[in-house]
Amino acid sequence: MRGMISVLLVSASVMALASVARADVEISNKPTSNMSCVSGVCTATAAKAVLNIGDLQTMLASGDVAVKTGSVAKDIDVDQPLQWTSTARLTLDAQQAVQIEKQVTVAGQGALTVTTNDSGTKAKNKTGAFVIVPEHGSVQFWDLNSSLIIEGATYTLIGDIKTLASDIAANPSGFYALAKPYDASQDGVYSNSPVTTPFQGAFEGLGNQIASLTISSTVQSAVVGFFGGIDFPGVVRNFRIAKAHVYASGANGVGLLVGAGNFGQIVRCHVTGQIAFTGTVSVGGLVNENEGSIADSSADVRILGSAARSVGGLAAFNDATVTSSYTWGSLALRNSNLAYAGGLVGENHGIVENSFARNRVNNGRKNNNSYFGGVTGENDSDGQIRYSYAAGEISPYSGGLVGFDAAAAGNISKSYWDLDMGVSDPSRGAGNIKNDPGITGLTTRQLQSGLPKGFNSKIWGSNPKINNGYPYLLANPPLK
Repeated sequence: MRGMISVLLVSASVMALASVARADVEISNKPTSNMSCVSGVCTATAAKAVLNIGDLQTMLASGDVAVKTGSVAKDIDVDQPLQWTSTARLTLDAQQAVQIEKQVTVAGQGALTVTTNDSGTKAKNKTGAFVIVPEHGSVQFWDLNSSLIIEGATYTLIGDIKTLASDIAANPSGFYALAKPYDASQDGVYSNSPVTTPFQGAFEGLGNQIASLTISSTVQSAVVGFFGGIDFPGVVRNFRIAKAHVYASGANGVGLLVGAGNFGQIVRCHVTGQIAFTGTVSVGGLVNENEGSIADSSADVRILGSAARSVGGLAAFNDATVTSSYTWGSLALRNSNLAYAGGLVGENHGIVENSFARNRVNNGRKNNNSYFGGVTGENDSDGQIRYSYAAGEISPYSGGLVGFDAAAAGNISKSYWDLDMGVSDPSRGAGNIKNDPGITGLTTRQLQSGLPKGFNSKIWGSNPKINNGYPYLLANPPLK
């Protein structure tokens, strides 16, 4: 049941990001055109409109401003840095999506309201979203008493980890936003997950990151990650954890973002860092166990340890949906029995779609009866993989895409692996089934020469200057 719910949630997210590719109201350094500005309300008068960034800042200096697509345009795109110091409120009201491509700074005691999918009707299948482009875009507040309203909900602005943990403990269903980037090195070393209370609300990272988080846990059966767990209907989006260091001994589960299970939605979240472990049941670069949805996210994590059952570059277990996501980094597992390790997920019991793994997967010493694969170590009987690929170095290996495939024929479709990256046998797409249907081996040159058969050009791109020439996700381009 959870899996069915997640499919619907992720599908909406993916469609929203696809629609954002075209901006209709452009807030930029171009001259204002096709905009009617009256009494602080600027409304598009044509499908393509421009509001000059200087004109907008001038208006904000003297009062509140609302920028609206109206009924003729669809999206709002902020593609120049924007800052104001007055107490004015900026409202961005779009028929579909709002996209932030540069830094928006609410200096002083200003305010921001974001509304998407405002068509003035109750139509179904609304596909808009509040999208903040990773690394380039962000919204930053200088005053924690400022007002932030997103989709009608008022968010509490948070400036540090300890306050977030305290607020969530008091109200697990609240709405919170990271006001600006935070350097966690000043916190020292955490001995457990900083946010231990299972989260059921909404956390908006606003494109800001928490850097240099360090956790070292020797507590038996602990779950170790930034969030201990995300419960339904919790949402975490537009958030980054950078240069994190996690060590766990004897833990039940580890993930840089979520140490236990994600039963909600993770959207546009990205993590970098390293995880070292011993005697730990399962480890995922982003989350330990995904029971909800992960969309448009990534993990660039160095994972190294021993005696684990399941390890994945993004998630140890996927029981629901992973879409439009990818992994870099490396994964090395040693001294394990009956273990599964995959570049994207360790064990897949759900759906992996339009995703890729480019991390190194190293099957270390004494891994008895273990299975390693470019995307997943095991694809369970109900697991599905489609429109995905693996192009990371695998040595030695079980299968180029899947270590052990237990699913019926047809559950894997239009998925590929790089024959030149360690699994050169074209029959070994799966480690246990020769010529497993739906899996095709391609050379590096073939993968870099264009989109593989079945890949949708509205979702995937191919460019020799992006992702080393390998296919990349248009709505989630690689961060390096």
